[in-house]
Amino acid sequence: MNTLTKIFVVLQLVLALVLAVLVVLFAYKQPNYKEQLQVEQKSRIAAAAALAQQEIQNTGLMRKLAAARRAAARQAGDLQSRIINLEGQVAGDQTAIAQIKAAKGQMGTNVSLLTNTVHSLNKQVADETTQLNTLRPSLLRYINENAQLNRRVDQLTDERDAARKTIQTLQESIVALNHKLVLAAAKTTVSPQRAANLSTLIGTPTPVRVNGIIRRVRTFDGRTYVSTSLGRRDGIHKGTRLTIYRDHKYIGDAIVQRVDTTESVGVVTLQAPGAKIDTADLVMSGPGL
Repeated sequence: MNTLTKIFVVLQLVLALVLAVLVVLFAYKQPNYKEQLQVEQKSRIAAAAALAQQEIQNTGLMRKLAAARRAAARQAGDLQSRIINLEGQVAGDQTAIAQIKAAKGQMGTNVSLLTNTVHSLNKQVADETTQLNTLRPSLLRYINENAQLNRRVDQLTDERDAARKTIQTLQESIVALNHKLVLAAAKTTVSPQRAANLSTLIGTPTPVRVNGIIRRVRTFDGRTYVSTSLGRRDGIHKGTRLTIYRDHKYIGDAIVQRVDTTESVGVVTLQAPGAKIDTADLVMSGPGL
């Protein structure tokens, strides 16, 4: 029993005692005491029965109260669990809200950066458009110049093809001249010294056609020497005949005197009337007979 039930039972006992005392006093004052005593006993029995009934009711009420307390405890536990779960959900929601706010702030920063970038790009586009408008006349001029250069290239290509034909003609002429000189030497009886001088003057061709450029020109002891870009790797050797020309015009001949891997030095043996050998002139040697 709890305290409230005990207090209630004590109060009932006190009331019963008070009632009994009052009954005794009342019966004492009555003339028919026995009858009154019986009545009083019946009243006490009825009161005791009522008290017992009340005790039974109180016990039932106490059981119901205990059951209600247990149910309330269970409900309180469930509510506490729900509160804990709700608190967890609230904490998660607060974290999500904080993350969303942070993401919103970052997005705002990104939007600001993108806006600044767009403004900067627009300014660059405007500047480049202005520059393009400024450069457009120059571009048109360059286009016209490029067209003129293309025409010049076509012209130079035609001149190159003509030069190749001229070179081929010169080489064929050299081959024919070499053939005539050999035939003349075969028909004419000459001394070995004169034959050596003739070989030195004529020179020998390379197995295949090669072309190069004169790098240096020097005059020593009344003779002109030229340094060319043709060497041993090009099939050049001592005694090789090189033909010198410029702008499809014959300048002269040179016979190689000294040669290494990438360069050769020759002495000019023949020179066209009024022609002057200079650096950047072209040289060639090709097949002989």
